Amino acid sequence: MRGVGPISLPVSQAQARQLCHVARPARYGQGEHTILDRGVRDTWEIPKSRVKIDARRWNKTLRPALDRLGRDLGLPAGSELRGELHSMLVYARGQFFVQHQDSEKDDAMIASLVVGLPSGFKGGALEVQHGGETATYRGSKQALSLVAFYSDCRHQIKPVTSGHRIVLTYNLLLRPQAAASGAGLDAEVVDNLARCLAEHFASSESPDRLVYLLDHEYTRRGLDWQRLKGTDAQRAILLAAAAETAECDHTLALADVHETWSAYEPERGYRRWSRSDDWGDDAFDADGSDDYELEELIESEVRLESWIDHRGGRPVAVNLAVGGSELCASTPSGDLDPYSSEYEGYMGNWGNTLDRWYHRGAVVVWPRSRAFVVQAEAAPSWALDELAARIRQGDLTSARKAADSLVPLWGRVAAQVETKSFLAKALRVARNLDEPRLATMLLRPFRLQTLGASHAKALSAVAGSCGEEWAAELVALWSGSLSRGHDVADQDTSAWMASLPRLCLALRDTGDPGASASRRLVEAAWRWAAHAIDRDLQMSSPSQRDHALRELGTPVAAILQGAASVDAGDVRDGAVERLCRDDSLLGCATSALRATPRSEWGAVGVDAVAAHCRAILATRLARPERSGVDWSLDLPAGCECDLCGALRGFLAAPDRKIYEWPLAKDRRRHVHQRVDTAELPVRHQTRRVGRPYTLILTKTEALFEREAQERRSDQEALTWLTR
Repeated sequence: MRGVGPISLPVSQAQARQLCHVARPARYGQGEHTILDRGVRDTWEIPKSRVKIDARRWNKTLRPALDRLGRDLGLPAGSELRGELHSMLVYARGQFFVQHQDSEKDDAMIASLVVGLPSGFKGGALEVQHGGETATYRGSKQALSLVAFYSDCRHQIKPVTSGHRIVLTYNLLLRPQAAASGAGLDAEVVDNLARCLAEHFASSESPDRLVYLLDHEYTRRGLDWQRLKGTDAQRAILLAAAAETAECDHTLALADVHETWSAYEPERGYRRWSRSDDWGDDAFDADGSDDYELEELIESEVRLESWIDHRGGRPVAVNLAVGGSELCASTPSGDLDPYSSEYEGYMGNWGNTLDRWYHRGAVVVWPRSRAFVVQAEAAPSWALDELAARIRQGDLTSARKAADSLVPLWGRVAAQVETKSFLAKALRVARNLDEPRLATMLLRPFRLQTLGASHAKALSAVAGSCGEEWAAELVALWSGSLSRGHDVADQDTSAWMASLPRLCLALRDTGDPGASASRRLVEAAWRWAAHAIDRDLQMSSPSQRDHALRELGTPVAAILQGAASVDAGDVRDGAVERLCRDDSLLGCATSALRATPRSEWGAVGVDAVAAHCRAILATRLARPERSGVDWSLDLPAGCECDLCGALRGFLAAPDRKIYEWPLAKDRRRHVHQRVDTAELPVRHQTRRVGRPYTLILTKTEALFEREAQERRSDQEALTWLTR
């Protein structure tokens, strides 16, 4: 040991203290970060660069031990483990490591090995959990101890009560071996499994797949037929062989499992502690949780999040919900250790429930006759690639038949993926299928907000193939996304509106089909904007109404620019007429002008809008400024009750600043609401003396400040418009 010298076994306490002096506090991994937190991991770590081992002598002990450990771990015959030193750890009195899992530090890593060096210590037990069972290892004072466990096993080090626990930790790597095969399997067992698969897929529920959950967890980097753990390997090989016999395809997958159980906290008891106890082994709760008493499974959800791609042999992302009729397992999830759990105590109408989450490996099997549909549901992008490949191979009939099989599910699964690249694929495949009905089916799930200039050529090609009427219907389908509660504050809608002029130009440059489609897009965009203008004008809050209308100016400008680029005069004329209809749209109109380069006002057709805005602003500024004694206000149109009539009279009076008004509670509330909704510069208070109480309305100086600010804004806008 560099800095310490040769280590004698058993390790003396003096030498253990020397090791602590050259060590550093151990960190641990949490997601992508490496953290130092002694409340989670408190131990000393010596990096492997400081540890020198006589490999020739050590391998005489380690290699035979690894062979035995491989058999004990249940690895398939022919597997070979290789140990890679990770670090040396020293646990002094009171140090520990809470329950955790080891991360896979290499694609070939399958397990961890802890080599305990003989030393005198108490406590510090290593507890390993899996499948609802716990194994405890306490080490030895005189001999080496070797403990191996799969990397998905949760384990912890209990606090050391005296002395020093010293270990070497190894990553166990599985040497590549021949791919798993069915050779040497019991033929009768394989045939029986094949019959079970046939019966499953012939059942009245007609499931498309079978998902068999394995007992261990796997990561994407560790998901491989050659690195299955324990009994998983034999079971997976049997199921794969049965799948071949039953004319089914199969793959490995990763499953996320979420279960909700009715559960109760265990009864808490107390016992006397004595010095003979290993302090901490019973009292220390590694993760702060108890063993809840499970009663009844309330709900279970299983999703496949990735599986091995047949072509590349590497895990690819999928997103697939697994129904109960498609699911089976030798070990129920409830018998395994969850990676996370959350208990909800009794809350009156609900509670006493325990949510548990698991990561599990899985073997997925499906009939070859349904292979395309099953894989398409899990990976829609793969389905488009497969259709494109068949078309390139000249098998258009097969491609159309496969596309037709997607009709029942495509709308649901494609909507989960929607990206620009995915739409680009769908457009190309839709064009090459050369079948309007199938093209509509493939493209229907997309939103207009996904369409960009990069899609112009492909969209124009589809429109040219399927016809102008088809293109109009498609745009109508897509534009429905604009009216489903999306306003200008929606980032996707805002970004799409800003990109509309560029999209229109790109479509126009592709030829007549593209130009026609672009006009349809401009029409759809203006329908959305006109509806938004009418909606915002109905807002009761003046400040919110003005803000919303100003925000609409930018998309309106983009629509006008798009209309000009594709000669959509009807849209341009309608938009200009709407902006010039009344003074209430001044904010929207000036915002649209500011969003349009002044040099393009003539081409875009907003000169009339600019003239209209100048006239309104000039008229406003020509009015005399309010005198310091004029307190008159207008009450916006709305309620015409007697209370509002009296309120309107008080507000309109230039010489009345205060109004003392005896009113019952409900009538006071109505006046409060009218004043607050209109955002009037009027303070309202209630004098709670006598019956009824008196409502006191007071006009405030904000009346003059607000009007002065409005004049300054109008003057700035007029100056900008006339420069």
